[in-house]
Amino acid sequence: MGNARRHPRIRHTRDLHATLQPNGRSPRESGVLNLSEGGMLIAGGGLSVGEQTPFELAGPSFHYAGVAEVAHLTADTTGLRFLSWHDHADRPIRSLIDERSAWRAPESGRRPDGPVIRRVAVLVGREPPSSHDPSSLSL
Repeated sequence: MGNARRHPRIRHTRDLHATLQPNGRSPRESGVLNLSEGGMLIAGGGLSVGEQTPFELAGPSFHYAGVAEVAHLTADTTGLRFLSWHDHADRPIRSLIDERSAWRAPESGRRPDGPVIRRVAVLVGREPPSSHDPSSLSL
């Protein structure tokens, strides 16, 4: 799930579940172990890497559907990369992740708790002559 790892992930997902319905098979419900904007890790297996499957992601106050691709597998988990959402469900998923994520963007106007650290770069070496510096003019 290369793309998914660039996004914040949440693990507070006990109230979320995913239902997969791979082609030609009966639907299978799984617990969601973690979730990001780019994908999710679910409990269980039974799929193969690269396989695409329709899915439904449901929680206490939402129910969204889309298509995902199996990105990786272990004996106990399946990593899915979201390929598409039906009806722009990716926007509410971002809100859910922001709400449950420990990472928060700094609030505007808020001062940091610790001291402000400023870094200054010092350039060392000979400076090229400036056309405005009279000592650099040659006669």
